[in-house]
Amino acid sequence: MTGKSKKLLFTIFSFGVLFFTSPILAIPTVGVLSVKMKYPSKGYEWFELFLQEELSLQLQLSKKFSVISPKVLSKWSRRISRTEMNGSTNDLKNTEITILHPDIIFRLSIQKVLNKLFVNWEITKFNQSKSIKKIKKIHAWSKPDELVSSLIKDLKRSEKLFSNIKHYPFNYSWDGIINFYKWKQKPLPRVNSVSWIDHKNELESFFSIYPEISANLKYSRAVLNILEGSLTNPFYALSLNSAQKDIVSAMESHPGNSDYHNLLSLVHYLRKEKFFAKQQANIANKLDHSNGLSLILYGLTIGKSANAGRHNIIKGLKIYPFLGGYDADCCQPFDVLIKELEPWLISKSSSDSNNFKELMIAGKYYYDAKMWEESIKVFKDASSIEPLFPEPKLYLARIKLAQKNLKTAKNMLVKLHKKFPKNNDINLYLGYANEKLKNHLEAESFYRKVLDQKPENYRAILRLGAVLIKLGKLEEARSFLLSLTQKHPDYSVGWWNLGIVYYQLGEIELAEISWEESLRLEPDNGQVRLMIEQLRDELSFKQFKNL
Repeated sequence: MTGKSKKLLFTIFSFGVLFFTSPILAIPTVGVLSVKMKYPSKGYEWFELFLQEELSLQLQLSKKFSVISPKVLSKWSRRISRTEMNGSTNDLKNTEITILHPDIIFRLSIQKVLNKLFVNWEITKFNQSKSIKKIKKIHAWSKPDELVSSLIKDLKRSEKLFSNIKHYPFNYSWDGIINFYKWKQKPLPRVNSVSWIDHKNELESFFSIYPEISANLKYSRAVLNILEGSLTNPFYALSLNSAQKDIVSAMESHPGNSDYHNLLSLVHYLRKEKFFAKQQANIANKLDHSNGLSLILYGLTIGKSANAGRHNIIKGLKIYPFLGGYDADCCQPFDVLIKELEPWLISKSSSDSNNFKELMIAGKYYYDAKMWEESIKVFKDASSIEPLFPEPKLYLARIKLAQKNLKTAKNMLVKLHKKFPKNNDINLYLGYANEKLKNHLEAESFYRKVLDQKPENYRAILRLGAVLIKLGKLEEARSFLLSLTQKHPDYSVGWWNLGIVYYQLGEIELAEISWEESLRLEPDNGQVRLMIEQLRDELSFKQFKNL
């Protein structure tokens, strides 16, 4: 460590060391949930991540808030988005995100139309009875700094709490943002493989081309260096030294980022410098007291053994329960802590736990987070404990469906159907597998079996209606979909399919009414909006011809 670095760290330490023993200044805790690009969504995943991280960074730089780490919120957001909440912000209060005790949570949905950006903000205030505020604005798809600045102005005008924040420009270019975030979203190759070297070289090339994002690049390079250093025992000193240099340099541009302090704490911990590791964990928690990683790192450093910090470790894992396979991103630097955290991590092996219920809960969590390898392992363990229960095997088949391995999924479901011919869920997904394989008559048969036993199963009604359309049985499809929209009037997909039936029957006005209702329920759906516009053009043309 250089003398300059030591001086910097000591200064920071004297600022943050008393955090765990002194009262915390009551400043608001805020966070930006993962941004949702409504339409077009394909190819714009980089934009979603950029906006979430950039808005969080701007709030951090104001030094007026404790900002929940975007990494943490992304994980909670994945769990929330996979539940059946129908987009209601009120339901946020009934989810695990309340563990983080936020004061304010932002959720943005965005639709890009040509050079315009339609932005819907939902602001949830957890400490007030009237907790939801919605902002709808149209912004120009301008330079990144100009766009972020206009979004900050939305906040300033709408909420007193944010009236004094200002925008910190970084002179971003769209080219730099796009290439970096697309690189960031790529799966990490095996360390030191040919693909790994290519991955590192691509990152290195960005430094000379996009200097405005150097802080982001340095943080990412530090992560790669830590992962490389983890292959040796003891850890490779040069890799850790390089990682520290990059993190400290990045902090100068992005002060107040708890993720940076957590990573620096990990570097010190791996070098067995517990004093400095604890100090950086203190700072990270002071900046964001909803960050479980800082509690975990602090717990590992406060005594001669990890057990001395047991209370902090358990609390940290509750807030950030993604270590040791609970993280959707594989091969992350904090995975090196798994061995020491094993006593507090939930076991994923049937030899360690015979609790079928716990395994199913863990498996469903993995499934909802699209963590396929982990969920497969857990469901197989659950099935070995209770081989006569169909649910674990059904989830294994559903994973194959999600992975678009349709023939394998169908074969698995056929075997399950032979053992459990009256199981509605098996019949429903067997119908779905056949539908995706374009075996529409077989799909129809299975959906009808479900409805014979459970006539109110709205999923089976919807899928049967869709299959009947494909089979040309339009009158029968209309009957089922009319029933569906009457019993479930808030089900936008039902109105969409009903509109398709009316359109194919030539009842254009009724198709328009159905699609308008679908759009009313899902106003950000660009596909429905486009179909309505095309339909109205068609109606106008017919009226013109009849003149």
